[in-house]
Amino acid sequence: MSGHQMTASPTNIFARLWEFVLRWLTETRHASHGLALMRIGFGSMTVVILALYLPNLSYSFGAGSRWGEALFRNSSVNEYLWPIPQLFARDEPDTLLFIKVLVLMAVAVLYALGWRMRIVSPVFVMLWLGFAVTNPVILNTGHYQTFRIFLLFLLLADTSRCWSLDARRRARRGAEDPALGFGRNRLPRWVPTLANNVAVILIAYQLCIIYVTSALWKLQGTTWVSGVAAYYPLQLEELTLFPWLNHLAWQFAPAVFVASWLSVYGQLLFPVLLLTRWTRVVGLILVTGMHASIGILLALPWFSLVMILGDMIFIRERTWERAIAWVRERWGRRPRAAAGPTPSAAEAPAVTGGAEPEPGDPGADGNGAAGPAERDPERPAEPERAPAHAPAIP
Repeated sequence: MSGHQMTASPTNIFARLWEFVLRWLTETRHASHGLALMRIGFGSMTVVILALYLPNLSYSFGAGSRWGEALFRNSSVNEYLWPIPQLFARDEPDTLLFIKVLVLMAVAVLYALGWRMRIVSPVFVMLWLGFAVTNPVILNTGHYQTFRIFLLFLLLADTSRCWSLDARRRARRGAEDPALGFGRNRLPRWVPTLANNVAVILIAYQLCIIYVTSALWKLQGTTWVSGVAAYYPLQLEELTLFPWLNHLAWQFAPAVFVASWLSVYGQLLFPVLLLTRWTRVVGLILVTGMHASIGILLALPWFSLVMILGDMIFIRERTWERAIAWVRERWGRRPRAAAGPTPSAAEAPAVTGGAEPEPGDPGADGNGAAGPAERDPERPAEPERAPAHAPAIP
């Protein structure tokens, strides 16, 4: 019997593991708050980036961008399915291009707000991919590539589960959105859940690939491990947002060395650090601090923002809920303070009564002063009231 149990044990372990995977994929949507942050961040970031390009729109993406045509032909960014490459074109009038960019910015605002995401999300992705065709020299760099990959993954996710206008509409209506489909042909409820969780896995996989490959590339030489790769760029004017801050940073050479070492090995070990809760916290602090430093000290804010927003999916939903509850408790809406203490029932006539009662009023005595009301003999006795000095319940 013991031999039978020993041979059956691996099968039972595999069955339990498979059941756990199926339940994780199909029962609950994961990383809802992290995906919502990605939606808000990506939409807002798109609006800011396009606004910064508006003064030089023709030179960068319109008729004035002919200077880069030799490089455009060698880029694979144009290899999208129809009609994405036809949405934007360099040879169209700059006025028309300006109008299209404004439309893209409006859609990006709706994307950030989470309004009708089943329609807005694919429209936003198509417009951004079409816009990227106009100048791959600018929009085919590293962080824009990661941005596009994440946008494609987010098409599978339910990014409007929270912090969105869709979530607000569902809360007011008290019901979920109808299942995907037409007429009576509807997808099972577990299909969108599966798609959402697959998107989370794909984003996590992409982040781990980026971190590990970056660390392996840095370890091929000694510039990063020794701190030189971070020490000298801190002194470049082209990579400086706040000169005084960069000057202060590179003055502390040991701190630059330690930060460089931690960034390399934090990236290399990031997938391993995700395996337990507390090591995950350490890993997120390392990579978030690294990206924040890159964004502030090396003038690469969009790359840092894309990576930080992606890392938010690794924070547990329970942690987000506790953080939201703490914020609401500290800075949430509080009821307006009354002008004075709430009067008790016994004090109500004295507080509200401003005029003297009429002589015929049943609540007045012969001298015109307010007296106790006459009790109806058929009315049951009221319960005993709290004394006037008892504290009022807010």
